Amino acid sequence: MNETNKIAGIYVRVSTEEQSREGFSLKEQEERLKEFCQFKRYSIYKVYKDAGISAKNDKRPAYQEMMNDVRNKNINVIVAFKLDRLTRSVYDIEKLMKIVNDNECDIDCMADESNTTTSNGRMIMRIMTSVSQNEIEKCSERTKFGMAGAIRSGHIPNQPPLGFKRVNKKVNSRSIKDIIIRIFDLYLEGKSYQIIANIYNDEQVLGKTNWRDSTINHIMTNELYKGDYVHGKRTKHPTYYENVVEPLVSKQKWDDCQYQKLRNARHYERTATYLFTNKLKCSSCGRFLGGCATTKPNGKKYYYYKCEHCKITYKEKEIEQELMACILELIKTDMMINDYYTPFIKSKLDNKDINYEKELKELDKQLDRIKSVYIKGIMKIDDFEQEIKQIEFKKQKLNKEWQDQKQYENLNFTIDDLLILEDKYNLDTFINPREFMNRIINYQNKSREDRQKMISTYIDNLEISKNHNKLKIEHYHFRKSFLTDLLTFNEEYNLPLNYSLFEDEYGIPIPQNNEVKTKEESRNYFNKLNSILGNEYKLNYYEIDTDDDLTNLKISSEIEVEKIIRLITLKIEKFDNGNLKLGVITVDLSDIKDSKNNQIFKELLGKIKDAFKEDEFV
Repeated sequence: MNETNKIAGIYVRVSTEEQSREGFSLKEQEERLKEFCQFKRYSIYKVYKDAGISAKNDKRPAYQEMMNDVRNKNINVIVAFKLDRLTRSVYDIEKLMKIVNDNECDIDCMADESNTTTSNGRMIMRIMTSVSQNEIEKCSERTKFGMAGAIRSGHIPNQPPLGFKRVNKKVNSRSIKDIIIRIFDLYLEGKSYQIIANIYNDEQVLGKTNWRDSTINHIMTNELYKGDYVHGKRTKHPTYYENVVEPLVSKQKWDDCQYQKLRNARHYERTATYLFTNKLKCSSCGRFLGGCATTKPNGKKYYYYKCEHCKITYKEKEIEQELMACILELIKTDMMINDYYTPFIKSKLDNKDINYEKELKELDKQLDRIKSVYIKGIMKIDDFEQEIKQIEFKKQKLNKEWQDQKQYENLNFTIDDLLILEDKYNLDTFINPREFMNRIINYQNKSREDRQKMISTYIDNLEISKNHNKLKIEHYHFRKSFLTDLLTFNEEYNLPLNYSLFEDEYGIPIPQNNEVKTKEESRNYFNKLNSILGNEYKLNYYEIDTDDDLTNLKISSEIEVEKIIRLITLKIEKFDNGNLKLGVITVDLSDIKDSKNNQIFKELLGKIKDAFKEDEFV
């Protein structure tokens, strides 16, 4: 081409980082390139400007516009300050050179003498582009390395999700963690995303009425809530970082929710409430049972579960009856956790980092600022009312937390107090049979939704079978998060953790706390229990040695009907034989009789024993 016929397109670009560097501004580049074109006698067709855009690829508006003008023969030479203004990618430089060659266009760079008019110029362009790409890759590696260190220190990129806020540039848990935990708990109880959103809208949680199922889904699937972070989650090569922030929910609870989600995805939407949805497994084939229901002419609805592979059907009522003893134990555990364990734990927590008075004053200042903005006409009435509502909700919540904390600080629970509450609950089962029956009736009178919630909260799945038309629960599998919580309660706060190493002569498991006591401590516990409960409960205390097989629980007693209530592991003393020693607390049931003066429990416990033997539990 004749140089006098050159029509130039001037290309100038700066990245965000380079905008602050002297000599790289768009204006500076443009002025110097216009002088360069004048010197070369190029006529200028247009100046193409890309501001704040990297050259790692060619997805740049002005650059693409210039390429179109090359194809349309509007320009026949591209003028740039340096080659790296055009591109830093080897792939893109090859694509650029093909376009300019196909359209008889040249490239002329002012500062590094890169051009396409000679073979040497083209070689230099390729070499310089390779160097530029290498610099990009090294910079990217340094950035990734720095970002990895920052993430591990709690510096999470992007906006923190609900429940977190930035403190000193780090992401930390916020005081609304109970709202987040409740979302996970509701899901484990069997609630769908939409139902959870509806509950929060009805309660106007955080002063909002725009909770959506998608909001709940984003919370449920965000690893940050269990303390982890995934960088580049939507890319082909995401990076997983563990334990980068304080978790709002335990890892086990988060994983349980993901597992529940997978199980829910395998079952179609149901219009009825099934007590054991996704809970029953066939012990023969391992498949989950599907639910079905029939409505009789009288309007009563009956629920069934069927293994499609083995063609076996189970009645829901029979499953619930078979599970009743376990359900009553779960009701007791639920009551102990909600009414006693949780307040006990909160009384031990150090919440000095939350200055409730300061937080409330800050909210009052926010109220004043919003009112001032509204009075000046800057804010609309709808926005004003929404902001006021949210702040008032936060104030109410903080005030409640402050009052609760004051109450928790005044609690004087001890471990023995909690054990006594549990023992009293168990004793009432025998001392007051009517109370025991009331518990069963109260459970049966609950709505299907509440009963389903109780089962879903604690039970992961049940393996069931049927032999000669008789239902049997082969294995109980409790939620790992529930068991983990009990272990955590014990390890961190020394709360009671019962296990059943022994069964009594009737085949009933006997509660035994994992705490070891001296003989004196064990007797003191019995005396305290006896003193609190009074003469109505005829309690007795023994100390026994077990045999090597841990099977001997014989008590020297002349009481006709006696039931073991609790075993206490005794500390081995200097001159003991080394066998396990136990403190044994029993209750005398001989005097509990019916209207015909018959001993109620003599016959009843005998039947229980036969039932356990029949089911091969002994």
